[in-house]
Amino acid sequence: MIAKLQSNRVRRTYLGGSRIDAFTGASPSRVDALPQPEDWLASTTTAFNGTLEIEGEGLGRLEDGRFVKDVVGPLPILVKLLDSDERLVIQAHPTVACAKRLFGSPVGKTECWYFLEGTAEDACVYLGFKPGITRKLWEDAFEQSNNQTIQQSDKLLSFLHRIPVKAGDFVFVDGGMPHAIGGGCFMVELQEPSDLMVVAERVTPSGRRIPDAKMHGGVGWDKMFDVYEYEGSTLEETCAKYVRRSTGGQCDYVCGPELTDKFTMWRVTGGGSVVLPRDRAVAVVTGGNGDVNGLSVKKGDRLLISDDGRIDVSGDASLIVCA
Repeated sequence: MIAKLQSNRVRRTYLGGSRIDAFTGASPSRVDALPQPEDWLASTTTAFNGTLEIEGEGLGRLEDGRFVKDVVGPLPILVKLLDSDERLVIQAHPTVACAKRLFGSPVGKTECWYFLEGTAEDACVYLGFKPGITRKLWEDAFEQSNNQTIQQSDKLLSFLHRIPVKAGDFVFVDGGMPHAIGGGCFMVELQEPSDLMVVAERVTPSGRRIPDAKMHGGVGWDKMFDVYEYEGSTLEETCAKYVRRSTGGQCDYVCGPELTDKFTMWRVTGGGSVVLPRDRAVAVVTGGNGDVNGLSVKKGDRLLISDDGRIDVSGDASLIVCA
C-alpha cells in the first residue's frame, strides 16, 4: 500500500511554518496564538506541549481521513517537516535507557536532520558539548541564565559547537546530546517516535515563555539534568561523527546502522529505487513530479508506504525516504 497523507501541523513555542506553507501549498488552520512550524508525517505519536495540551495533537491521517495508527498500527519512527524562523531553545532528548528510567517510555528520542532547499544561506545548528563541560558547569550556567529578568543564553550557547548548514546537509543527534536548531532551517527530521525532551532556556529568542513542564519534561528540575550526556568533543570530532554533506546520485544513502539501529534514511530521485528494511516507511516528495510505485506524486506530497518491500521512483521526482 502507498497512500498520500493529510497536512498535520503541530504547535510549538518557536516561530516558523511559512516554508512548509510554500512547500506543500497549504497553510494550517489556527487553533490559538501558538505557531505551527512542524508537520508530522504519518505520525502515530502525540505531541507534548506542557500545559498547552490538545488531545490527540500530532496524530496523522491518510488523505481519506483515517488515522494512520488505525490503518497500520504504531510506527517505530516519527518524521517531520520543520521550519524555524528563529533559533530553537537549547534542549536534549533521552536515550532509550534514560527514557525507560525517567519517563517510563520504551523509546527515547535519537534524531537526525536533512536540510531542504529554502534553508537560509547563514543557517546553523548548535550541537554537542565542547570539551571540559561538566554537569556542574551546565547546571550553574542554567541557574544563572534562568534567574535573570531578561533571558541571557549566550553562556549556555557558548558551551555548544556552532555548525553552519545548507540544503543537502545531514546532521545526526544522539540521545542525551544538547542541541539547538538555528533560525532559517528547513528540514526533514527523522527520529524515534516520542516527544520527550528537556529544555535549558525559559524564554524563546522571540520572547515566548516555556511552560515549566515543557522545560523539565515532567521529571522535575533535578532529574532533568540526568538526560544530558556530559561527553565533550572537539568541533572536528563532532563534525566527523555527526555531519554529512550530500553526495548526489539517483539513490543517495544518508544514514543507517553505522550511526543507529533506530532508523534509516535515503534520498531518491527519478530512476532510483530503495529496498526497504521494514514493512512500513514514510516519504516526502522534495521536488519535481513523477510516480512512486505507480502513484502520481508532486513536490510537497507526503506518503505512507506499508507492505511494499521496495520503492521505485520515476519522472523527475526526488524523495526523502525514512524507515
